[in-house]
Formats: sequence, structure tokens, C-alpha cells
Amino acid sequence: MRNGSYENSTVATVAQKLPEARADLRAARIDSTSRMSLRDAAAAAAIVPEEMLAQIEARLRRTDRGTADRVAELALAVEIAEDEEAFMLI
Repeated sequence: MRNGSYENSTVATVAQKLPEARADLRAARIDSTSRMSLRDAAAAAAIVPEEMLAQIEARLRRTDRGTADRVAELALAVEIAEDEEAFMLI
């Protein structure tokens, strides 16, 4: 798991290094500036720490997938523009 090492990091560190995690922290009513470990903060919010980490990981995967899709769309648009430009030169 990509963020497995964040379990013992402070919530503030996790929020800084993984901005995507802020939405999950906010939903769990965990202050993103807290100096508690993510494990302790999740437990204090009555959330299983492993479940919190899994939610953050899922969000990161969705974000990564969305970025890859946008890059592919841009690459296709550039390819089409280059083809149109080449056609105009003929």
C-alpha cells in the first residue's frame, strides 16, 4: 500500500504530503493540522485506522486514474491537431 508508512505519521504530515487525503480527513471530522498520528486520530474518531488508510488509498488511485485519462485525451488532441496541420500543408 502506497500510504502504509503514513499510519504513524502525524495527520498534518499526511495532509501536507497527500492533499487528496484532506477530503477523507474532513469527512471523518479529523483536523488536518493535528499533530496526532493518523492511527490515533482515526481511532479517536471511532474509525478503524486501516479503513481510513484504505479510503485514502482508493482516493489516490481514482485521482491517478483521472490524471492518466486527461493525459491520454490531451495526447490525442495534439495528435489530431498535428494531423490537421499536416493536411493543411498538402
